[in-house]
Amino acid sequence: MDPTAEYFAGPARQRAHLLPHGFSATVRLDLRRPDGMASWYLTLGEDGISVWPDGEREADCVLVADGAVFDGLVTGGDVTTALMRNDLAFHGSQRILTYFERLLPGPPDSHGPERVTGRGGRHHVEDGQDRAR
Repeated sequence: MDPTAEYFAGPARQRAHLLPHGFSATVRLDLRRPDGMASWYLTLGEDGISVWPDGEREADCVLVADGAVFDGLVTGGDVTTALMRNDLAFHGSQRILTYFERLLPGPPDSHGPERVTGRGGRHHVEDGQDRAR
């Protein structure tokens, strides 16, 4: 199995709780592999992720990349960097792309989409509660 297939079969499903309440979208990944183009359809929602290889489905957002580039994203690469280098292209809603990015692990030194506890700023997180200062 390739890293992208492994990631969406397991670890990505454990991150579905990071999607906002009521969010639902279908994302198509078009990955160029040595043996040709492979398409994956991912239905995303707060209740989980469903994955279908190939097929014909409506997609709210389409991501296109070389398979090796996407394998890098699911093992800690940075989506923004891939977009800026034109290694990753997307068609569709920026909002969906932003939520999709929450499912990826991100660079090893990233803190993820959760609010970081700290003394600066208007908000502070304590015991899982977001409180204005």
